Amino acid sequence: MPLIAVDAMGGDTVPSVPVKGAFRALQENSDLQVVLVGPEDQVIPEIESCGGLSDRMKFLHAPQWVTMDESPVEALRGKPESSLNAIVDMQKERSVQGIFSAGNTGAFVAACSIHLRLLEGIRRPAIALPMPRGESPVILCDGGANVESRPLHLLHNAVMSSTFLKSVYSVESPRIGLLNVGSERDKGHALAKETYGLLSDSGLNFQGNVEGNDLYNTSLDVIVCDGFTGNVILKSSEGLASFIFSTIARELTRESSSGIDLGPFKEMISSGLQRIASHFDYAEYGGAPLLGPRGVCTIGHGKSDEKAVCNAIGWTLKMIESGIEADLVQSVAEVTSRIESCNPDSEQQV
Repeated sequence: MPLIAVDAMGGDTVPSVPVKGAFRALQENSDLQVVLVGPEDQVIPEIESCGGLSDRMKFLHAPQWVTMDESPVEALRGKPESSLNAIVDMQKERSVQGIFSAGNTGAFVAACSIHLRLLEGIRRPAIALPMPRGESPVILCDGGANVESRPLHLLHNAVMSSTFLKSVYSVESPRIGLLNVGSERDKGHALAKETYGLLSDSGLNFQGNVEGNDLYNTSLDVIVCDGFTGNVILKSSEGLASFIFSTIARELTRESSSGIDLGPFKEMISSGLQRIASHFDYAEYGGAPLLGPRGVCTIGHGKSDEKAVCNAIGWTLKMIESGIEADLVQSVAEVTSRIESCNPDSEQQV
């Protein structure tokens, strides 16, 4: 039975949300064990309030924790006994099969990259961010792990995301696009143009460039970009979604107060808005895989609620069961070999 380590002090509302989310994950996944990690005096009372420890719910004491606003480097150096370091160490020792934290993203990425090290052939980690697209997401990669990228890094983003969809979601031949300012091949800066060439020679199902206005209305499965751009898209999308739904709610309230009878339509409007909102809600996916480091690592949103934590743990379990690590190594090796045979100078682009 897979064991997943959860950072009980990762997120904006700790330790209550991670603990409650972990218990909910146990209820929804009978083939799962969880170990919650954090300071005993704070975490144990929350565990007791949810039903207490059991054969499937364990606890590990870690006296320190990393806050959301700390510098990643300072946090890793100054807090060696943090709950974040502890879950990464457990993954390194293979005493757990996967780890999850909704805490400081920079610190989590740094800890996984340094202590777990990267899989053979992979140069930089990347966050495979699920973005809304109707009934199913499109993976935006990188979502913020690596803000300064070179062409080979973006190629690896495409390979890893494509492999993730094939291994975990059985997408036969994921369609890949490169985020750019135009659809033509010669558009964009040097990074985009060089990456386009690598993706064209990769043997992947590369469909060419995709523009920003196509992000939420695309037939693609993977959109590749650098981490700086990906994180800006993430934050902008969250802000826009929040603005749209608050505006709709305000206008509906205004119409109701002006004497217009919305009674017969209230339930229909409410259920429709809830369905639309679910497509933009990060809690539906809960977390994003951190691809590249050894092991199975999932990053959660700092604002994660109980549902988001539960879904992220379930996502982590699915990755464990897929055997994605071996698939990633094989896929990167195959594509790298193909690129080198097509372009012997490709290594200079790293």
